[in-house]
Amino acid sequence: MTTRTGTGKKTPTTAKKAAANKKPAAPKKAATPKKAATPKKAATPKKPATKKTAAAKKPAAPKKPATAKKPAAPKKAATKKTAATKKTAPAKQDLTKAAQVAADIAKTGAIVNHIALVVDRSGSMSSIRSKVVSVFNEQLAEIRKNSESLAQQTFVSFYTFQSVVDKPRFFAKPIVDVAPLASLQCTGSTALLDGTGQAIVDLSAIPGADLDNVSFLILVLTDGEENSSRKYKQKLKSMIHSVQATGRWTLAFLVPPEGESALKRFGIPAGNIRAWETSQTGIQQLGQTMQQGLQNFYQARSKGQKAVVGVFTTDLSTVSTTEVTTTLTDATASFVVLSVTADSDIRTFVETAQPGSRYQKGSGYYELTKPELIQEYKEVAIVEKATGKIYVGDDARTLLGLPIAARIKVRPGDHAGFSVYVQSTSVNRRLEAGTTLLYRK
Repeated sequence: MTTRTGTGKKTPTTAKKAAANKKPAAPKKAATPKKAATPKKAATPKKPATKKTAAAKKPAAPKKPATAKKPAAPKKAATKKTAATKKTAPAKQDLTKAAQVAADIAKTGAIVNHIALVVDRSGSMSSIRSKVVSVFNEQLAEIRKNSESLAQQTFVSFYTFQSVVDKPRFFAKPIVDVAPLASLQCTGSTALLDGTGQAIVDLSAIPGADLDNVSFLILVLTDGEENSSRKYKQKLKSMIHSVQATGRWTLAFLVPPEGESALKRFGIPAGNIRAWETSQTGIQQLGQTMQQGLQNFYQARSKGQKAVVGVFTTDLSTVSTTEVTTTLTDATASFVVLSVTADSDIRTFVETAQPGSRYQKGSGYYELTKPELIQEYKEVAIVEKATGKIYVGDDARTLLGLPIAARIKVRPGDHAGFSVYVQSTSVNRRLEAGTTLLYRK
């Protein structure tokens, strides 16, 4: 029984032991390879997957090198250079293209005028900028009127300057296409010499600039003295001399009183420089002076002159006797000529020179010997020195380059074989000894 029981026990015991050995339930732990399913967490190798995508993105990083856009940066630099050349090249191309029309017309032999208006827009001009705009537009109208009435083809350029010279607002544009100026912004200092120099350089480079029937007028307006030029400061004098030597360039300046002497040193004729002031009266006279300058230029061109050395003065140097006698009224018989032997007021002089007579305002014409303001309603008389004949009429103003129906301050210029007289409408006009007075009978 014991043996059986023992054997029976042994058997189950061994079975249990075997079962215990089967306790390789450890294999169950091994079965915990289900935890090894946590390798599924390791399947979080999705992170590596993201690494793969990251890696894929990294190859995208090679796109940066691949884009060799950085090496392409030199291309950008190249495009910058081409952009830069595009900025300067088109500017020059635009100037040439605009001037080509003028060149084509000049080749036909027609009278061609290039007028450059060079205007100061420095900070000191701020208080008068609207008035300057108004004066500027008046000059455009004057250019248009003279161009049409005298059949002279005119092309206009407009430069402004402050601390630097601005790109031209328009260049070699037919006057018929030029619109009025709307505004002028003012800032900076005064690069007067650079503004003048740039206009000379650009106009000299246009096609047909060397043709004999092409003339240039550069009209510069400033309210201050030079204080900012760099580019042409040292060579402007020789540039001015060079273009003036062609006999086809006229340079004229409207400057503050203290600026006249400096311009004379640059070789600008005294008759081409006029001082002005920024007062209300000064600006009004500025417009009239510019108008006179333009008329003088156009009149000279119509008589075959190619340049003018007395833009702002009365000039009869190119006027012929025939022109005077055919365009003016011979009024010799209507006047007596009285010699002024001592300084005197006009009324005292007339009543002394003609005892028993009573002075009549408006009947006396004094000799123009110094700068004078000539009102729009005053007549001008021209006397031919060789014959003593006296001529009057509105065309006398035109011959002298004076505007019709406008007051203007004039400087006597080259009157050649003539003398100029201006009507007096006062009773106390001072007459100078050594002059003569024309008095209507």
